[in-house]
Amino acid sequence: MKSLRLQMMLLFGVAILTAAALQFATSLHAAISEADKLFDYHMQQMALALQDGDFDQVDWHTLPGTEIDDFDFVVQVWSEDGARVYQSRQHRSLPKQAALGYSTVNLENGDWRVYAAEENKRVIQVAQKISARRERAFSFALSTLWPVIPVSILLFCAAWWGVSSVLAPLNRIGSELANRSANSIDPVSDKGLPGEVSLLVTELNSLLGRMGQALQAQQRFVADAAHELRSPITALRLQVQNLGRAKDENTHAQAVNRLLGGVDRASRLVEQLLALARQDPSSQAALSFCPTLLNACVEQAISDVMPFAVSRKISISSQMAANTELMGDAESLRVMIRNLLDNAVRYIQDEEAVYITLIDDIGGIQLVIQDSGPGIPEAERERIFDRFYRVAGSSTSGSGLGLAIAKAIADRHQARIQLAHAAIGGLEVRIQFPASLRHAS
Repeated sequence: MKSLRLQMMLLFGVAILTAAALQFATSLHAAISEADKLFDYHMQQMALALQDGDFDQVDWHTLPGTEIDDFDFVVQVWSEDGARVYQSRQHRSLPKQAALGYSTVNLENGDWRVYAAEENKRVIQVAQKISARRERAFSFALSTLWPVIPVSILLFCAAWWGVSSVLAPLNRIGSELANRSANSIDPVSDKGLPGEVSLLVTELNSLLGRMGQALQAQQRFVADAAHELRSPITALRLQVQNLGRAKDENTHAQAVNRLLGGVDRASRLVEQLLALARQDPSSQAALSFCPTLLNACVEQAISDVMPFAVSRKISISSQMAANTELMGDAESLRVMIRNLLDNAVRYIQDEEAVYITLIDDIGGIQLVIQDSGPGIPEAERERIFDRFYRVAGSSTSGSGLGLAIAKAIADRHQARIQLAHAAIGGLEVRIQFPASLRHAS
């Protein structure tokens, strides 16, 4: 696992070492330049100082001793006829008489810097190995590097302290979260945090808020589901007991029919509970939005409801604009329309009618479902989309989840549901889809 602290310290360490290396390189370059100027000046002054000297050395080539490579200067003197009459030190390879002034000579033992001056028909030449100059320059540059080492250590310590101070709020937040219980959704304190960390904490608190809403919705759903399932399970238990006590074929058949009806109602309730859990806006389940033909969704929903409508001699007619497409989840839209149609068919009298209109115009896409039933009082229209809520005095069996599921699907499609009095006498449900969902074919 990568450590942010180690990564930052590695970057600071590389930066400090790079700065030290750059400082050394700069010092070395400056030292070499200054050393060349200084040594050239000394060579010139030495040659000038030796102009009046008396040179009479005939045994220079037989001087005892070993060759020395790390000397500074070698003085050579040539007579008017080109004979070397003086040499200050023994060496296996020395520059020969060079041109007057400064020059650089390359020999087998390295490069030499030479200065030659003529006086009294003699040529006085001072030579120095360039490697000696470089060693002196390097030694001087290295001496300037030693103070950089403690400074670099101090900088590294300061960087460590600074990084630790910057990361302290993150450590505090991590400790605070680590010590929380699994159900804690309290916001994290952003007191004393820098702007960058404060932004992270703000988003974290936003996430905790959404998680809290989802957790509350889940707890509410579980409580409601437990409450609603208690009655059908109790009824099934009683019906099973009645079936066991049946004494004749007629009573046995009636008990079986009641048991099957109870199983169907319980199955439908469980199915709707699962559908509501999937379609709730607080759910994390993602819908697959793609170009969807709304006409096909309406036709499939009508097919789902038609058997029940035919059994009660209820007519379902539709009038739809052709090829009405929008961006949405086809299965969810079908469930929404089916629940609205099922609700309309269940709560109207036999031999009445349900009308479906699909409008696609400049104002947007609208789905209108009207029935000729008794309608819903205005005082209760705000609550019919609540979970498990049923209109008072209703004799039709149901779970009170159909409209809640339809509302959840509409919310996830950013659609608006409006209730009004239908022109044919009952309830009108109008769903207005936003223009952003219109699919440009």
